[in-house]
Amino acid sequence: MPSAIRFDEALPYDQHMNRLPVCLLSAACAALASRASSETLHVEVTSHKTALVETPVYVDVDLAPEPGSSVRVSSRGHDTPGQIEKLGNGKSRIWWIIDEIAASDTRRFTLEVGKREHDAREAALYWVPSSRNGLTSKTLMQGDRSVLRYMYTKFALDNKELTKKPYHHAFAPDGSKLITKGHGGLYPHHRGIFFGYRKCQVDGKTYDAWHAQKGEHEVHVAELRKIEGPVLGGHVVRIDWNDRAGKPFAKETRRVVVFRQSAGSLLIELQSHLETVGRPVDLRGDPQHAGVQFRAAQFVAEHKQNTTYLRPAAWKDLPEDKEVNFPGNKQHKDMPWDAIRFDVGKSPFTVAYLSHPANPDGAQSSERLYGRFGEYIPYDLREDHPLDLTYRWWITSSHDTTRAEIESRYQAIAAPPDVRLVE
Repeated sequence: MPSAIRFDEALPYDQHMNRLPVCLLSAACAALASRASSETLHVEVTSHKTALVETPVYVDVDLAPEPGSSVRVSSRGHDTPGQIEKLGNGKSRIWWIIDEIAASDTRRFTLEVGKREHDAREAALYWVPSSRNGLTSKTLMQGDRSVLRYMYTKFALDNKELTKKPYHHAFAPDGSKLITKGHGGLYPHHRGIFFGYRKCQVDGKTYDAWHAQKGEHEVHVAELRKIEGPVLGGHVVRIDWNDRAGKPFAKETRRVVVFRQSAGSLLIELQSHLETVGRPVDLRGDPQHAGVQFRAAQFVAEHKQNTTYLRPAAWKDLPEDKEVNFPGNKQHKDMPWDAIRFDVGKSPFTVAYLSHPANPDGAQSSERLYGRFGEYIPYDLREDHPLDLTYRWWITSSHDTTRAEIESRYQAIAAPPDVRLVE
């Protein structure tokens, strides 16, 4: 296992440089001598054996830009917005999206940092409050459309069914509707994009952080960092995993972001760092009620005859209209990605679930035609053995998304391009 990553406000999530980061894109980072707040930087990006499209990349620099500074990224006569994420201690991370890069190709980019007006192509990602029906939430917008919603109502024992877990909803790429499920309906313990374990064994006691029927629960504690801008938007939040007395036995730092993509698609990433609170925790459960899972809207459960699965080449001979689960199919293990195709109303969607290769081995995959799928990783959580996970979901408004297209999106995190500063 690689060493732990921290995600608190003072120490950015992948600033532990004793390993290649498991973060958003595991791009090579470089440092410069201190620079003024207005700069022109030159960067080379080299891809590996797979052509990539709409790929997030970043470079870390010793740069403390003035408030209101922005980035213009230029390459081969094409301009695109960049985004500055301050890391503290005079350092910054500059993000941008590469529209395309051929296999084994090197592209040179010019990054101009300074103050300027954003144009219409740079519709920013930003948060707005969206509480309704007594439930606390906030919605991430891109321009005038919704892309993500965070549900984080404070836990109440007398209302535990509505308040027992924080989770994220995904919207259709055009922002017209939610495509994930909230409370109620079939199997209400599955909601949106969610992480938990049915069996959390601590000091001889077992807590169910998945169903949370006896008072144990996960609860939002704080938003450590808000991320907004023309390239990515999201946040870093602290979530406590509490026992039945309301005391935490584990603490999670969860980073969820959305990257800017072209019309008709959405790219979401979740990173989690889970650590103990003094006592060992054995994380167990089953492939249906543990791990990081995606649950499609209730409409899918009511029309599951329309659901199919698209799998990597090694699993391509399995029937697309049948759900496959570990341990029923023991080969359904350590899958690099899986994809579900479903309808919400008359709108078709494909959701590809991409598992970062640095996630622990032994992942047991599970599919359900009613719209829940993901993977479960048994894990022994110890003070010197935290759990670090990274997943992406690539959502398209089509059933025509191909295996090759999903494989390319997976390779963007499995074998990301090298990024380096040049003179």
